[in-house]
Amino acid sequence: MSTKTCLFCAEDIKEAAVKCRYCGSMVGPRPGAGEWYRDLDAKMLSGVCAGLARQFGVSVTALRVAFIIAAFLGGWGILVYLALWVIMPPRHETAQLAASQQLPETPESQSETDEGAEETS
Repeated sequence: MSTKTCLFCAEDIKEAAVKCRYCGSMVGPRPGAGEWYRDLDAKMLSGVCAGLARQFGVSVTALRVAFIIAAFLGGWGILVYLALWVIMPPRHETAQLAASQQLPETPESQSETDEGAEETS
């Protein structure tokens, strides 16, 4: 069993530990830490709830209902939603996956570009 030393109390803890069992401090990556994005592939309005649901691992429907309830209880839901809409950058998951894979050109598309080059000559 491999161990590591807690940075705060200097006790030995398991290597896979996220929280120190002696002092209670976080020693690993925090859940939910990272950049927030609006998920445009699963959006209903602007993707705010879909992005937050993906980031925190909760149901997107529960977040949408929470924003609606908060909107009726004082209007804070609308203000928070609009603020997150402005602050969170958009992201298309499927477009980024396709761009990262760099699909090769098909022979048809290569012959079309060759014909276009011959016509301009």
